[in-house]
Amino acid sequence: MDREAQLMDLPFSYAAEVTSEEFGSEDFLLKNKLVGGYWSRWSLLVRPARFKLPLAAEQPRDPSSHWRAGHRDAYGPLKQEAAILLCGSATLRPPGPNKPLVSWLQYFEWRGLSLSSPVAPLLSSALSVYYIITSLVPKHFPELNILKKQSLKIHIVESHREFHTLLTFWELSVLLPHVTFELVFIGEGLPSWSDGQQLFMLMKNGSVSLVDLSLTPNEKASKKGITVKCYHRAYHMLQGPKPDLVIGFKPAIPLHESWLSTLPRLQSLKVPAYFCELSELSCECSQQVMNQATGGTVSSPVINPFHCPLRISGGDNRLPWYSNGFIFHLMYKPAVNFQRPAAANIPDPLPIKPASPSPEPPKLTRKERKAAARNLPRKRR
Repeated sequence: MDREAQLMDLPFSYAAEVTSEEFGSEDFLLKNKLVGGYWSRWSLLVRPARFKLPLAAEQPRDPSSHWRAGHRDAYGPLKQEAAILLCGSATLRPPGPNKPLVSWLQYFEWRGLSLSSPVAPLLSSALSVYYIITSLVPKHFPELNILKKQSLKIHIVESHREFHTLLTFWELSVLLPHVTFELVFIGEGLPSWSDGQQLFMLMKNGSVSLVDLSLTPNEKASKKGITVKCYHRAYHMLQGPKPDLVIGFKPAIPLHESWLSTLPRLQSLKVPAYFCELSELSCECSQQVMNQATGGTVSSPVINPFHCPLRISGGDNRLPWYSNGFIFHLMYKPAVNFQRPAAANIPDPLPIKPASPSPEPPKLTRKERKAAARNLPRKRR
């Protein structure tokens, strides 16, 4: 509750409305006609035709193609914002920021967006990744020199909404134009048809497009963009190269038993792993699971300056819940190195006493030798 005022401190003209305890996201979406494109992932009531699940007899033959088509109207009715974020040639883009952006106000001014625009919820996850790369990893893992890397492979774990709003991650290529990104989505909750998919985001014909590399393999070779890979499985079942970074959005670690296997896998990789949660309580509960699974712990949660501005009702409590509200990272249990004691501390071995000579057997008389010979076993002829 002490963090409530800081979470409510937002520059948007509608901030007072969306941060109040009585706020209802469905009313806000309907009032602003946010009922198309990616906004369907924020509503429990509205589903545009393209995102509705068809009847079993009407299932598309190619669900991947049907799903990719749903990205053509990513920002829904926010046409002006879509023209800024997804259209235009590289020469019309603003140059990369001179220093890391650390607030919504800085980002909106740099991108030329109006503070009255409600587009921030859609951009929250992509900008959270940017904030982790540019502000948190250099602080917590300075030895990685992540700001100097020319390419980054990022595993995004159990993040279903982010998988369905892929084009929002195009902002990473605008904010960090010198970096080539590879985003790998892994999770049991991803659609089964997505397993093994390889996609490519690129600027094509004046707008950002999402193409299937199995159908157009030459697209990646000819143009710069963001590679996207998908795996429908638990993270600990994934085999492949080690990533530079692991990020999860609303992982709900205490609620899924698979994390008891995933966390030891991350422990073995020793890769920086960050997670965005909607409440500080969720972060505290994740610490208990981390300790149980690996013996490690998690960092103290920090407020994410790019958290979603729409407050989430706590139901039976007044806790300030916001999507991507808090960020924490895993703190792995250090490996135990066995060291032999120094030579000076090794005690001298005990002296070994020489064995005493065995006593000689007593001498037998002639009569005793004959009696002993009669008692020996004889071979049968």
